[in-house]
Amino acid sequence: MLAEHIGAVFDCGTLCFDPARGVFVVSDNTRRRARIEASAPMRAALERVLRRAGWSTREPAEIVVTATGRDTITLQTGANPATTATLSGLPALLRGLPFTNHDCAPVAKAAEVLSELSDISPFFAIGTGPIAEDGWQPVQQVYSDTKRLDDIVGRVQARIEAAERRVAVSTFFLGFAARLWSIGVGALAGHRLVPDLAGNQLLFREDGGQIRLHVARPVAWQGDDLESMLANAVLESHIAPLAAAVRRLVPISEKVLRGNTASALLGAARVFDRRHGGTGPGPGWQLARGLCSDQRLTGAINFDNYGYRRANCCLYYRTRTGGLCGDCVLTNKPGTSPRSGAHE
Repeated sequence: MLAEHIGAVFDCGTLCFDPARGVFVVSDNTRRRARIEASAPMRAALERVLRRAGWSTREPAEIVVTATGRDTITLQTGANPATTATLSGLPALLRGLPFTNHDCAPVAKAAEVLSELSDISPFFAIGTGPIAEDGWQPVQQVYSDTKRLDDIVGRVQARIEAAERRVAVSTFFLGFAARLWSIGVGALAGHRLVPDLAGNQLLFREDGGQIRLHVARPVAWQGDDLESMLANAVLESHIAPLAAAVRRLVPISEKVLRGNTASALLGAARVFDRRHGGTGPGPGWQLARGLCSDQRLTGAINFDNYGYRRANCCLYYRTRTGGLCGDCVLTNKPGTSPRSGAHE
């Protein structure tokens, strides 16, 4: 019973073993729906495992199960980060999933929304579908492979002509955060969807310090409380591990990185609203303004109606030709008297 062998053998769609009470109980799991992304014969195996655990393969799906092999199974839900499992460990994982108020948008809809966002600006661009080029890797490798990250930062440093490594780190971090926020803000503010940006599903390719993003099988969530879902998807799954990774490279203030994160969010919102003809606070800004109240971004931004200033500097002015950003805490570039340029 404790090893869950009884449930693994006897559970079905209408009967399941309750280890808390030590008895079989009639269950009504007809509304538990899953989407499978796998080829035969793995797809057939997953369908059997799901059926025994009380799930059916129909839309709109509550979860997405992706597999390329029996030991490489990824479970995506709207409420939690993606989880990996083996085929033998999947039943216990499925039985422990709580009900949520989220489900998947149709695959075609998710792909259509991401394609539409790519027309706004390069920061909103994300590819979908099969990949024809080599060199694409899961973004989580950026967070775990220090040598890979160091090489990327080095190319950023050369491109922006920064004398200090931490300036290149800050610039790379700000740009990476802007790409993540742009995709999320555009999809949520424009379509009430949150793209799934799981670190092992979201791919990146870097050329000369410039990052491109791609997801082969686009998944987007719809339902309630999407704002907190987006905040967790970006801040927990990407910003936190990226911040830890860059701080292993150089000593850079957490406050600077927090400011970069909030600045990237607000900048993405303004670009989105301008693209849709807004001259003042629009749906993008309203969304971003609410997300900035998240405790993980506390103290990063000082607001004044539609305007805002960072509480610290991103250091871009320390490049050879860089000026002050439009939201910089500084009013004059150190060593000069007038405000010298702007960078967005």
